[in-house]
Amino acid sequence: MRKTVFCLCVVLSLICALCALPACAKQVNYFDYVSECRSDVFLYKDDNTEIKVQCVNKEQPFSADGYKGETCDLIEIYATLSKNPQTLEVSVENLGGEMNYQAVTRQYTLTLSAAAFKKTSVEVTLTADGEDKTYEALSVRDGNVMNCEQAVACVAEHANELFEGLTANGLFDGEIFVRLLYDEGCYYYVGVCNKDKHVTAFLIDGERGKVIAKKELQV
Repeated sequence: MRKTVFCLCVVLSLICALCALPACAKQVNYFDYVSECRSDVFLYKDDNTEIKVQCVNKEQPFSADGYKGETCDLIEIYATLSKNPQTLEVSVENLGGEMNYQAVTRQYTLTLSAAAFKKTSVEVTLTADGEDKTYEALSVRDGNVMNCEQAVACVAEHANELFEGLTANGLFDGEIFVRLLYDEGCYYYVGVCNKDKHVTAFLIDGERGKVIAKKELQV
């Protein structure tokens, strides 16, 4: 009888251990550790005016310290003009305000709290010294460009040892930055930051997911 009870306990222990395996082996979703995600960029450019509208979900206040804090949705607007007015206001899809001039970059900027635009173009109205002019800014993304989550997955697969080295007990010991870039084509910057503020940065092709460059940074 004692032998039967002992065998039953062993069988139950094995069953419990097997049931626990899937939970232990559950793959980490690295996108959960993204503290900055630039998901879309809208552009307009002519001889006199250049406008860029960026859709971002970002940690506030932002700090590259290896810890993901609370994030919020932001719309970042940049305008460069051939002639700078005394005052410049901007409206994008009924959101806007007065822009601030940055002497170093020679451009006007404004950041708004708002969710990303789910469309292929946005109307941008600039009011320079009381005079309105409206432009259509087009998204740089098309159907062939991957999203931020896919970009992170591509880098995690390419740099498997780096990600595994920062993963323990089902948790990722760091934070990730992913930014959509445009330069005659779409690219993604993906930065992996550990608790020592060391960033391993990757540049990948936005369509193929191929890593183009890698750089080590200390912030």
